[in-house]
Amino acid sequence: MTRGQRFAVAGAAVAVAAGLLVHTGATFLHLAPRNAATDAIGAKVDSYLAPEFIQSWQLFAPDITRTMTAVAARVELRTADGTVATGRWTDLTAQDLAELHGNPLPSRIRQQLATAWSTFLTTHDAQQRPVGPVGTDSERYLKRLALSRMPATPPGARVERIQFRSTDTTVPPPPWRRAEVRAAPVVRTYPWWPVDTADFAEGHSS
Repeated sequence: MTRGQRFAVAGAAVAVAAGLLVHTGATFLHLAPRNAATDAIGAKVDSYLAPEFIQSWQLFAPDITRTMTAVAARVELRTADGTVATGRWTDLTAQDLAELHGNPLPSRIRQQLATAWSTFLTTHDAQQRPVGPVGTDSERYLKRLALSRMPATPPGARVERIQFRSTDTTVPPPPWRRAEVRAAPVVRTYPWWPVDTADFAEGHSS
């Protein structure tokens, strides 16, 4: 090739590389969760990508977490002499976080509680009644999961009921974002659920 042709090829390569870099960066910003960059140039990015290159999903998550939910449970025991005793609250979420913190290869078992809780919320109505068979199954699964993590039952006592409590805490925004933060966590206490032998893991009766 002549010198002019080489310059032309090099210029075209640079233009293509620059175009790919701009397009990749715009796609990344379009799909990324809201941040300082998208606040500044999000409208320009959207006008460039839509409608030809628009996407209906986000790069990291469909809806980034803005609230941390801690789930706790307690049981009602029937003691050997027939009296009823209510146990202390056990923070089930804290158990998961203790194992996940600093663990580069955490067990997928520690994702079960979050999945069970989100399924419970979407399969029960405003009065906390299960909606259809899926709601009933999610309730039994949540009970079995919680009972497997509760303190050991005293000799001669049996678990008759279980109750759940959730604490929702708003994740504070980064310092460069101006947003109102709900200071006080929202605590919800749910109705007592009866417990029978089928709610315990295999090999356990209390």
